[in-house]
Amino acid sequence: MVAHPTSKELLVQSLYELMREQPYEQITVRAIAANCGLSQRTFYNHFKDKHELVEWSYLHVLEELYRTYEGRMTFTEWYLLSARTVWEQRQALRKIIKYQGQNAMRFSVHGPYAETFFLIIRESFGDPVTEDLRLAVNFLVGGMIRYVEAALDMKDTPTPEQAVYLFRLCTPDCLKKYL
Repeated sequence: MVAHPTSKELLVQSLYELMREQPYEQITVRAIAANCGLSQRTFYNHFKDKHELVEWSYLHVLEELYRTYEGRMTFTEWYLLSARTVWEQRQALRKIIKYQGQNAMRFSVHGPYAETFFLIIRESFGDPVTEDLRLAVNFLVGGMIRYVEAALDMKDTPTPEQAVYLFRLCTPDCLKKYL
């Protein structure tokens, strides 16, 4: 049986199609909805704005990937899945990261992305998330986000494997057991 895309998925596809022709900042909710044959009302039933749509699209893909591991994953596996997702979406993400307003992607993905690290600590390793681990993960995630922004701006974007190598090197000592 062929699965049909959900309204949310259609909106994401529409946004990415529009970004092939226009800068992210110039794309409106009206254009996103019209491009995929949905109403603005449908858009607003799912998202408050296009920034939330972008956040959902990125985090939805990562959440789906995480679920395929059934709660058994290492940081290294998570690094690679995340890096591959960025690599696959790099053309669109290059445009999105140029937006630096209050809804910039770096602010919206930090918390949910860090939560996945906390899930790995709890579910894969059975450890409690202490305040020290929480601080280390937030430091790590902040650095990863900044790296991705810089890497996407490079002429030759580093491969996922190159990014994972660097992320492993930069993992704080208290988190190394989760690699």
